[in-house]
Amino acid sequence: MPHPGLKVSQNPVFRGELEDIDEQFKSNLKTLIPRLLDPNNLTVKSINNEHVTCRELLEYFKIYITIFHGENMPEPKSMLQATAEANNLAAVSSAKAFYVRQMEEICGGDTPYMNTEALEKENLRCSNEAILQFKNTRKMGGVEMSLMYLEKLDAEMAEQFQYFLRQNNSKNLFKSMRTPAVLVLLMIVDYFLQEVFQFVGLDSIAGIFTSLCFIVAIALISWCYVRYSGYGREIGCVIDGAINWTWENLLSQVVLPASHVGLQMAANATKKQN
Repeated sequence: MPHPGLKVSQNPVFRGELEDIDEQFKSNLKTLIPRLLDPNNLTVKSINNEHVTCRELLEYFKIYITIFHGENMPEPKSMLQATAEANNLAAVSSAKAFYVRQMEEICGGDTPYMNTEALEKENLRCSNEAILQFKNTRKMGGVEMSLMYLEKLDAEMAEQFQYFLRQNNSKNLFKSMRTPAVLVLLMIVDYFLQEVFQFVGLDSIAGIFTSLCFIVAIALISWCYVRYSGYGREIGCVIDGAINWTWENLLSQVVLPASHVGLQMAANATKKQN
């Protein structure tokens, strides 16, 4: 290969800009790279008698770039330590990729909504299988290093599960429409109580529910505008947070038991008819 040019060899902040590389070097590079990457010339790379995938090889590149990033050559001990770290990182990357593939098949974008409890069970199964794969992979650095990277794998899978959980919840029609549904329900209840208190002559109390109904209507209009336009997302988050708190701490304790009672009464009525 010819010299890449003085801008490459003498510039301490060179970052691979093509315009700074000599034209003859770039021309020869177009001949060299296809020969290097020719399938007939490639051999499967192995480290510690284990074949290395492209994902794993990337982890080795990252570690070695860090080690060689300096003016002095690294010591053999540092190289061995770096190889052990890269080896464990590659095992983590491979196990995490296995976990993600499994979870994508269970609750990926094309799959229907899944019950949260069932999803947590599947997550536990996939996590255990990924951990077993990590443990069965031959690694360097001893047990202590392996345990450290096992904790890293566990943390990354827990973080990834939160993504799958949010993705799964977004498929639940009621959860995605909980805010407008609860706001409409609150408006109906406020209006009903307003009419009741006006009927019995307690206009001051009825005025409170009138004000609440007006506030809820404003919140509903604001939420619809945020969802439609994409502006004022902070306001939408505040409304969603308030509605979630209202549902979890107040309404769910009333609506869900009432629905169970209604279903039980319907079941009893059906039994009597039979």
